[in-house]
Amino acid sequence: MAPKRSLTLESSHLVRAALRLYHERLTARGRYVLWLSLIVGFVGLDTDQTLAYILFAIAAGPLLVALVPALRPRPRVPVEVDLPARLTARRTVGVRLKVSTVTTRPSGSLVAGWGWGGRESGGLHFEPSECFLDCQPGRSDEAQLEIRAERRGRFVLPPLGVGRTDPLGLLSTARVSEPSKVVLAYPRFFTLDDLDLPVGRRYQPGGIPLASNLGDSTEFVGTRDFREGDPLRRIHWRSWARRGKPVVKEYHEEYFSRVALLLDTYLRRRPRPVERESFEAAISVLAAVADHMSRSEEVVDIFAAGPDLYEVSAGRSLGYLDNVLDVLACLEPCHEPPFEVLAPRLDERLSRLTTVIAVVLDWDERREAFLRRIRSMGVAVRTFVVHEGPTRLPFEVMGDVLGPITRFSPSEIESRLQAAEAASMAAAETRSGVPPVLRPAGAGGRP
Repeated sequence: MAPKRSLTLESSHLVRAALRLYHERLTARGRYVLWLSLIVGFVGLDTDQTLAYILFAIAAGPLLVALVPALRPRPRVPVEVDLPARLTARRTVGVRLKVSTVTTRPSGSLVAGWGWGGRESGGLHFEPSECFLDCQPGRSDEAQLEIRAERRGRFVLPPLGVGRTDPLGLLSTARVSEPSKVVLAYPRFFTLDDLDLPVGRRYQPGGIPLASNLGDSTEFVGTRDFREGDPLRRIHWRSWARRGKPVVKEYHEEYFSRVALLLDTYLRRRPRPVERESFEAAISVLAAVADHMSRSEEVVDIFAAGPDLYEVSAGRSLGYLDNVLDVLACLEPCHEPPFEVLAPRLDERLSRLTTVIAVVLDWDERREAFLRRIRSMGVAVRTFVVHEGPTRLPFEVMGDVLGPITRFSPSEIESRLQAAEAASMAAAETRSGVPPVLRPAGAGGRP
């Protein structure tokens, strides 16, 4: 059995090598000519019955001639690529490619394109897939490419390479390539201009400076005379020198708002398409809330239970919106109810929380009991229900008990996202001064 396994692996390597040559050495027009040659060659196998072999000779001839230039070494051209570090799902991002020559001879016709990425680049769309360049001695040439992620998630960009090609642009030499790069596609979200949020203030052990990773847990309010037992680090040396007796700095404890954002990620193992849409819409809602809270003064804790429990703290210099979006970009649904996982973690922090904003996918006994438990501990609750159609249990009657409850359907979230993206694109076009009717075909930019 061992030889058979070795033969299978060897065949797999040969197939992958052939596919890589097909995608990276043949240009788009070269692949078209190759398939045309194969078709007319198959039709013209019987030369006595058809004259299609003449078309085969016409189509295959340029490919055979292009093999000679394709055997040349890869071009000596520096490649500069401005690859993005982050994407946003369903939004186009421009990539600037710059190629220059380092010799006194013209580089000839060059082709630039994305290498064969296999499954790792599934979900990414490249436009154009390749372009042609021509660099003169001492000069450079540039091209504008575009990347679009069809969904949020983690992607590996295939190598972007530049190779020398024949005059007809059918085959290329080995390419000078940039290495593959991992990028994250953020979830789509809209801007919340106003969020009806019940907030309060609680004493925070460690205070604002601790939340900002700075200094002590109290705020300086003045000075007073030294009393026995005061720590020496609180002595105010300038006041002691001025007054001639020990003086210490006086502080008071900090009280401020601390908000927790909870995301319900429970889906059954084989969810219906509408349930998956609700999950993606819930992530967009949480991202919109996190974006709104990132501009506030509250300290924010984000909890999301997927296969693992993700926890992020932001606000008051603790972090940035990108940290939250990095987690949401790769978040997967949980196939077991996450409320039992979240409850112990929240118990450790409920004494410091002032408000909990929960985004849930349905309303049932478990979710209701989970939120009632939080409310019973004196924490304000703001709930968003993202669900298509009626929920399992009516939630309207719980508004007086838990606090404000807002319901969204996935279609409503999609309408908000499209409106926000249209407004963003209109603003970008206004800033660029190019009217939409005059915008070049295929041009794009990140809204």
